Amino acid sequence: MLPIERLEKILEYVDEKGTVNIQELTEVFNVSKPTVLRDLKELEGQDLIIRVHGGATSKRRKGTNFEPKNAVKEKEAREEKESIAEMALKHIHSGETVILDTGSTTLMLATKMLSVKNVTVITNDIKIAMILSDNDDIDLVVIGGQKRKGVYSLIGPLAENVLKQLNVDKVFLGADAVDFKKGITNSNIEELNIKRAMLSVAQENILLVDSSKFNKTGFAKIADLDILDRILTDDCISEEDVQMLQERQIMVETPRVGLENK
Repeated sequence: MLPIERLEKILEYVDEKGTVNIQELTEVFNVSKPTVLRDLKELEGQDLIIRVHGGATSKRRKGTNFEPKNAVKEKEAREEKESIAEMALKHIHSGETVILDTGSTTLMLATKMLSVKNVTVITNDIKIAMILSDNDDIDLVVIGGQKRKGVYSLIGPLAENVLKQLNVDKVFLGADAVDFKKGITNSNIEELNIKRAMLSVAQENILLVDSSKFNKTGFAKIADLDILDRILTDDCISEEDVQMLQERQIMVETPRVGLENK
């Protein structure tokens, strides 16, 4: 098999499987580990896959219930997520109580909160909690529950019941997809109830999503778009999408359009 043919076959295999490891590829294509590593580097350079520790994951796999693992999510659109997190940080003020939903963008926000003071943060994400625990000026509340496999979120009736007893200033929500007809959606159903509970107890609902998630639909609906007060995203969102959101009285903030849109 010619190298270019092998690259095409490896790409097809990764897209089909979603996530693969190096040992698996060496056996399937009967090549050495250095060859696989070189091929994966080439495919990543063409922006066709995402290399992760010990393997690779697809950037093109389709399906409403496909959910990459946390390690993969954290590598995707890092610059966009960092800019979104920086914008979100400006919406957190002394004396407030906020909820940080689980997710790679809210995790990025947590890393930027190490100098925040006099704020109460509630989260159902173990990794976010570990980061925020280094800041003694934050009153941290971790919602108990059952850990989802492959990710760091805590879910279940225990977490939902605790949330329903609270009143908070803001929730910073994550989601897998945003569609103007289907609303805010997720690739899994396990987190639906806790996300809905978060939205129901906050005075201001803020969605943190990069622009690649617009005009896509996940497996399970969280809520209609109208429940949102504000969306923080990156500059690649289309002007048409911004206009449609603003017509629904949802404020849109990007690095280009900042707090003056408040």
